[in-house]
Amino acid sequence: MTSRSNKLMRVSEVADLLGVSKSYVYKLAQTDSSFPQPIVLGSEYNRRSASRWVLEEIEDWVNQRPRGKDYDTEQ
Repeated sequence: MTSRSNKLMRVSEVADLLGVSKSYVYKLAQTDSSFPQPIVLGSEYNRRSASRWVLEEIEDWVNQRPRGKDYDTEQ
């Protein structure tokens, strides 16, 4: 993932990109401090406000994930 874009992505687009469910994207945003926080469009107090993630921030987060044997810490 190398595009440099300020494109705003819906939760479904982020979920598709990562290969996870939409609820897991929200869980990551709440529990993983390294996961990019969404931009809230509209009032943050309105439950119907839309959340969007910046594509570049998601790509950077993915590129910082552990890979291969570095991830396997049980050996």
